[in-house]
Amino acid sequence: MISDVQKIDIIRSTTESSQESTVQRLGKDNRKSLTARVKPEDLIVFNQRLKLFGFNSINELVREFIACRFPQVTEDKQIGNLIQNTQSNGQKTALEDGNNCGSFYHNVDLEDMFNYYQNIRNLHTKSCRDLIGYFRRFRDQFFSKNAEELRVLSPRIRSKIMDSFRKFGQYYLYKYNDDSCIDLVSKIIRRYNLNAGNNDHSRLYIVDDNYLEEKLRMLLQLQGEIGLIVRFAMFSGLREDELTYIHRKEVCSNLGGCSCERLHMIKKPNGLTIILIQWHRGHKKCYFSIVPTALWEAFRSLPFFDYNPHIKSAHSYLKAKDKDLHFMWLRKAHYNIMCRAMKPFEANVLAGRAKTVDAKHYAMYELDAMSKSYADAWKKFGIDFSS
Repeated sequence: MISDVQKIDIIRSTTESSQESTVQRLGKDNRKSLTARVKPEDLIVFNQRLKLFGFNSINELVREFIACRFPQVTEDKQIGNLIQNTQSNGQKTALEDGNNCGSFYHNVDLEDMFNYYQNIRNLHTKSCRDLIGYFRRFRDQFFSKNAEELRVLSPRIRSKIMDSFRKFGQYYLYKYNDDSCIDLVSKIIRRYNLNAGNNDHSRLYIVDDNYLEEKLRMLLQLQGEIGLIVRFAMFSGLREDELTYIHRKEVCSNLGGCSCERLHMIKKPNGLTIILIQWHRGHKKCYFSIVPTALWEAFRSLPFFDYNPHIKSAHSYLKAKDKDLHFMWLRKAHYNIMCRAMKPFEANVLAGRAKTVDAKHYAMYELDAMSKSYADAWKKFGIDFSS
C-alpha cells in the first residue's frame, strides 16, 4: 500500500516533470508574436481581403510574405529597390538572406541575349559567349552586397565582368525600353569601386625605332598563307573581326557617293588602295583602311578566311617565333608607325577611334593627303610601295 506521503511525492514529481517539459518546449519555439490594432467594423473587410488573396489566416499571409512570394514584385520594382539601396546603405534587402525573390536577372533569356549581341550589336561569336558566361557566373554576386568581393579578382577579370554587366544593361534597354538597369550597374560599379586599378591609359611606353625595324624585318620574311595574313594585318591595322568582315563583304563598283553597305575601293597611283568599310560594332568603329594594292588583291584571292583556323594559326605562329609578338601587336605597331608621319588625329581616324563626322571629313577631302602620309610612314622603315 502507498502511503499518503508517497502519493503526494509522486504527484509533485509528475507535476514538476510536466512543467519542465513545457518549459523546454517553449524554449525551443523562439517565434515572436506580431500584433495589429484593427477596428471592430474593419474585421469583416480584413477577412474578406485575406480570402481574396488566397489566405485563410494571418499566419499564412506572413509565411508567404517572408518567402517573397507575396506580393509579386515586378522587375521594374526590383531594380528600383536595388538602386535606392545602393545609393543609401548598400543592398540591405532580402538579398542578404539569399532570397532573390525571383530577381529580374534570373528571368533573362540567355539565348535571346546572345542573339542580341551577335545580330544587333554585331559582336564576335567568342565575345558573345564570354559576355554570357561572365554574366551567368557572377550575376548573383554582382547584384548583392557581396559585389565588393569582386575587388580581390585581377584587373583583367574585373574588367570582363564589368563589361558583361554594362552590356546586360544595354540589352535590358533594348528589350524593355528601360534604362534603369544601366543606371543600377553604373551605381554598383561606383559604390564598390570595382574600377580600381583597371585603368592603365596613363601608363607610358617607349618604342625604339630599331626595335620596330627588327620586328618588321622578321615579319616581312614570313612566307606562305600565314605570311600573307600577317602582312595584311600589319599594313591595314584592322582588328581580327574586321579582317574577316572585309574578306567576305562584296565590293561595290560605284564610286559616285554610293551609300550601300558593300565595300568601296579607290586605287591610288602610288601603289595603295583605300578601302571604305563603314562597319560599327558596339563602341568599336571601322571607317576605312589604306593597304598596298598588291597585298589587298592577294588577300581577297584567298578562297576562305576566318578566325579559326587562319588568325588563330597566325597568332600561334607569331608566339612561337617571338614570345613578345601576338596578332594584336600588329595593329599596335601599325598605329605607332602611322603616328610618325600623320597627325595624331589622322591616325585615330584611320584606327577607328574618332567621331563619325570627323571621319567623314577625311574620307571626302583628305584621302590623298592621308595616302601620302601612309606611304611616308612606311618609307621611314625602308618599305616603298611605288617601286
